[in-house]
Amino acid sequence: MPIAVIVDWYGPYTSKAALRDEMRCWASGTRSLYMGVKRGNIVSYIGLTNRPESRMNNHEKLAHPDNVKFFCGEIVTRGIGGRRATKCKTDLKLAEHALIAYLQPAQNATLYRRDLDDCVVLYSRFFDAVDGETPRNPLPKFPRVIAYNSWSDEWDG
Repeated sequence: MPIAVIVDWYGPYTSKAALRDEMRCWASGTRSLYMGVKRGNIVSYIGLTNRPESRMNNHEKLAHPDNVKFFCGEIVTRGIGGRRATKCKTDLKLAEHALIAYLQPAQNATLYRRDLDDCVVLYSRFFDAVDGETPRNPLPKFPRVIAYNSWSDEWDG
């Protein structure tokens, strides 16, 4: 089923510890994405979690020395209702997979080689890490909108 997802990103955080402290304040069950960014504003890793308050404790890929900035993102659109066989909501998995397939971060190499199963449109909004309300543009080359059409296997972004 095609899906549209809006992600509110917060950051940048200058250390994994600062990202962890922020995400510990988020409630369990919050559909969350997070990313590590290396110099030159190149996304090096994207991950997902339904348990942001505990996910950052022992995360080896975020601890990679190339990562100099960190962002956490909350999916603010409603997911598709119903029961699922997977542990992650469909919109969370599709959002992560679409970002990885489009941006191809080096530390996510195994996931971006897999095909997306469905159409997805993802809109990203960035906000200041301090107040969480001020719009920011910390990653000027980061695509605000990406769209994948599984019927034609084409990207727009």
